[in-house]
Amino acid sequence: MTPLAPLPAPPAPRAWPAALAALPAALGLVLPATCAGCGRWETALCPECAALLDAPLTETASAPAAEELRVHSVLAYAGTGRALVLNWKNGAREDLAPVMAAVGARAGGQWAGLSGWPGRGAEGADGPPRLLVVPAPSGIVRRARGRLVAAVLADAVALGIARSPAAPPPGGRDAPRPLVVSADILRRTGGRALRGAHQAGLSAAQRRRNRSAPPRVLADVDGWDALIVDDVVTTGATLRSCAAALAGAGARPLGALVLAATPPPPGTAPRLPGPIPTGPPGGPEPRRRAAPRARRPASSAPGDRGAGALREGRRMV
Repeated sequence: MTPLAPLPAPPAPRAWPAALAALPAALGLVLPATCAGCGRWETALCPECAALLDAPLTETASAPAAEELRVHSVLAYAGTGRALVLNWKNGAREDLAPVMAAVGARAGGQWAGLSGWPGRGAEGADGPPRLLVVPAPSGIVRRARGRLVAAVLADAVALGIARSPAAPPPGGRDAPRPLVVSADILRRTGGRALRGAHQAGLSAAQRRRNRSAPPRVLADVDGWDALIVDDVVTTGATLRSCAAALAGAGARPLGALVLAATPPPPGTAPRLPGPIPTGPPGGPEPRRRAAPRARRPASSAPGDRGAGALREGRRMV
């Protein structure tokens, strides 16, 4: 009987996963780094783009749907600033994570100084002043991808507020320090959890309708002060709906802090109270009589005699 041939050895496992994991590092040796904002070579963040992120916190007036809610932003969502936010928000530049964390912490400390929290509003409250830093709700798709940039930013903002040299509590320097907590407790309701995940390509009116419904509040926030945090503000409809939900649950929204704010359209000016003027100052300008139009003389050239005769035809008859 012929002996059976030995079975062949199993093939060695492919090294594709390890090779794919090392691909970004290998490409970094071949392709030089570029600035996440302007694309300058040989640097991950150039000094000019870093200065944009280091700008002082300012109050924005380009979010009319936020109404009376005070909104502070770090930079304008345009040009290089827009590229920085999108590269971090969409995960194209993971190396921006520590940079944005530092930006959020610095913005939180600046907000504490501008708002004066806890201030006199906490007098008479039971226990130390309490501030809840709440990120704007994210859609299901973004949650599934793990790109909760608003929640990450809110954590950094809360850390900056807690570390800021805040005013002493209302009870004096011996009273307990204020309590600052970051909590992702807002969820979109109904179909907006899916449809409201993206605002790109919508008009200002469509953005307001898309985010007009208040989200659900998943925790007891009664008696807490609240600061709403988001990555980008356009019309302010999302921030207003979040403030309405928190106020309905018993919290006291103090304002909103965003990384970037969409600048107002060029050529727009803030509207002053009162009726819209319909004419120049001092009353309507008197109507002027139009100057009589000069009659064009008939040409005396031989080649133009026919045309001149047609123009003067009525008088020649």
